[in-house]
Amino acid sequence: MADQLAISLRAWPSDDKTTESLPYLIARINDQRGSFRNITEASLEEEIRRAERGEQIDLSADEDGVPDSQDNEAKGEELAVAREDMIKRIGEAYNTSSQALDLVSLLLTSHTPKVAETTVSPYVKQTIPFGSLGAEIMQATKEAEPEETSHDLVGLGWRLRCLTRSADSLLNSATRLEKEMERESTYWQQVLQVKEAGWPVSRLPGDRQTLGVRFGFAEAHADFRDRGLAALRRDADGNVDLDHGRRWQGEKRLGVRLVKDKRVLAKQPVEPPGDDKTLSERLLRARNSLFDEELFHELNREARNLVSQEVYCMGGHVNVPYHDDCQLEISLVDVGMEEPTISSNDDSTIPAAIATTLRLLLAHAHRQNLQRRYQPPAPITDTPTARPLYSLLRPILEIIQHQSARNKVQSEFESLHITLLSADQAFAVAETSSSLGFHRGSDNFPTATSTAEALVKRLIRPHHSQIALTLSNKTAFLLDIHTSVFPPTYGTSFQLTTTSLTPESAVADMPQIMHFRTMEKLRKHVWNVTSLDIVAALLQSGSVPGWTQPSRYQAELQRKNVASRTKDRLSIIVDSEGLKLTWACNDETGSRVWTSASMTEDGALSLTDLIKEQLG
Repeated sequence: MADQLAISLRAWPSDDKTTESLPYLIARINDQRGSFRNITEASLEEEIRRAERGEQIDLSADEDGVPDSQDNEAKGEELAVAREDMIKRIGEAYNTSSQALDLVSLLLTSHTPKVAETTVSPYVKQTIPFGSLGAEIMQATKEAEPEETSHDLVGLGWRLRCLTRSADSLLNSATRLEKEMERESTYWQQVLQVKEAGWPVSRLPGDRQTLGVRFGFAEAHADFRDRGLAALRRDADGNVDLDHGRRWQGEKRLGVRLVKDKRVLAKQPVEPPGDDKTLSERLLRARNSLFDEELFHELNREARNLVSQEVYCMGGHVNVPYHDDCQLEISLVDVGMEEPTISSNDDSTIPAAIATTLRLLLAHAHRQNLQRRYQPPAPITDTPTARPLYSLLRPILEIIQHQSARNKVQSEFESLHITLLSADQAFAVAETSSSLGFHRGSDNFPTATSTAEALVKRLIRPHHSQIALTLSNKTAFLLDIHTSVFPPTYGTSFQLTTTSLTPESAVADMPQIMHFRTMEKLRKHVWNVTSLDIVAALLQSGSVPGWTQPSRYQAELQRKNVASRTKDRLSIIVDSEGLKLTWACNDETGSRVWTSASMTEDGALSLTDLIKEQLG
């Protein structure tokens, strides 16, 4: 403020007594006036009056402005005397320099005689031999410093020095205190921003004088829960520095890659290391890193119990089988050090979906731990309670195996449908339900919970799919595909429910519900039933008059041949090659095969037309 009083802490400058001495005043007068010759009392009074009137005074001009002849004569005499003195001094200088040259030359004769001989004077050459003079380096003696003339001056100097140092120290302390206040203000402002962002801030358990922020998950395992606490330390600029402790190994992320024959087909993109400006962003990245580290740790624990499902750990990776001889390679990678993808066809959809699903499952496991804490504790026993394994890889394996089995069944039945359609035989296939379908607005979508919770509930339960098959002779199948890696299934099982509206057919005598553990057994059973159904349909439709079926459990027709007194035979077989018709009639044999490619052939005969044409 303008009315504040400014006080200087420095000492008042003392008067220099040398400026009041007579020699100093005489030197100033000579410098300003030239000499005392023209200074009179009248001239001084005139200068005072001119100064009062504000006129300019020229001290270099003479008072009267008239040259003095006597002064000129005196100056001539002074010049002559000065000339003689100058010549005398020049001679002395020449003599001194010659002697100095002889001295240096004599010193050089002991080292380089030939060079020094050219500079030595003739008198010295005759009187002093070469090499007789030497030189050594000696320590110069210090001149005695003059003692202080007055102890008062010494004491005054010490007092001035101490006062100056005290003032400088106070000023430096004030400047340092101001900077410290700025750093403290910056630190507490950032701490307040972290608190307002929702991060819990408290004192460290082991150091009550230091603040800390908890960015980890309270329901995580103890090792990772303790690592989720970082100290809020102040750096040199006053900004908050997160001290994660000695167990912090840098920022990491969960990496998922799709590999086939050691060739990377796709990978999950790992976010680059960001230049996070705010403390909340750094805490968020640290929390994600700690979450992925715990996730990878739990994946390794679970993978040791899934060896029967061809899941194994090798070289810091968790390998999970996938479709078409591919593998999912899960690892923990450093942010910014992810290796480039080898394959040019990079599709990160599947690896990104796998990584997101694993994170959702770990978050669900944390939620289960929180619910378990609300329940009454178990009775205390001597046997320690083992930490349960999280179901992280099991839902992924069930989805992969179920989808693979469903795709194989659909592909097989679609191929059979096209084959029978080319032979003009009825066969329909349709998927009635599947647990893999999950979208908002569907009947299976729960509305009481969030999308993430509903998705997790759908992931952790066994998966089912139903496929309906309809044959020509009023025979229908309902195939239920069930997948679970838990006992007693340990994989995928098939349940086939058969419904036949023809009591006299062989299908009606078969068990209504049949279970199959492999796709090969299911396929052979469907082929056999389809062959029997085609034969029964031919007989019921009257397309093969005179033909009979010797056994209901064989897809074969016979008739008597009067001319050859033998039996004509006709067999229908459905297998991996397609629909095969084989006949033996009038000592002649033949066969015809319908495949899925027969639909594109022009003029291809159907099964009924071929029987009528070849066998009458």
